[in-house]
Amino acid sequence: MGAYADFDTCTEQALRYCCEALGVALDRDQEAELLRRYRQLPAFADAVPALDELRADGHRLFAFSNGTAETVSGLLCHAGLEDRFEDVVSVDEIGCFKPDPRVYRHFLQRANVSPPGAWLISGNPFDVIGALAAGMHTAWLDRLGQGLFDPWGGEPTATIRDLDELAGALGL
Repeated sequence: MGAYADFDTCTEQALRYCCEALGVALDRDQEAELLRRYRQLPAFADAVPALDELRADGHRLFAFSNGTAETVSGLLCHAGLEDRFEDVVSVDEIGCFKPDPRVYRHFLQRANVSPPGAWLISGNPFDVIGALAAGMHTAWLDRLGQGLFDPWGGEPTATIRDLDELAGALGL
């Protein structure tokens, strides 16, 4: 459709839509507080050890997100993860969202890597499908263990239940 608004704007609009759909009335202060807390989500307990293991094994790590670089950097900082990533790559830089193929090409260019040399790890099936279509390897993080992957195409290179399994999935 070609329309684009940054992810922060989309998040705010989604909150308002859900509140209206569910008949929940929030005043401006409550809405602002929810949006503030959304920017302060904690890391999962397995994140630090998994990221440290990958870095120790020589992997380059990037945060690659539909969120703006500023928001993602803030989240990583709040969660104590910011110094574990080489860079933050945001779709905001090109004005379209995952799983648009342009986003993955942009990431590969920014990371200076070819598709077979890149892995995308995500809990979002749409993101895994987009990365697969771009020729990347993928690990789908199925924390709930439901095994219910999106039927739109392809299978992830690996499926993991938590980040502790990631090094093994990558063949380390």
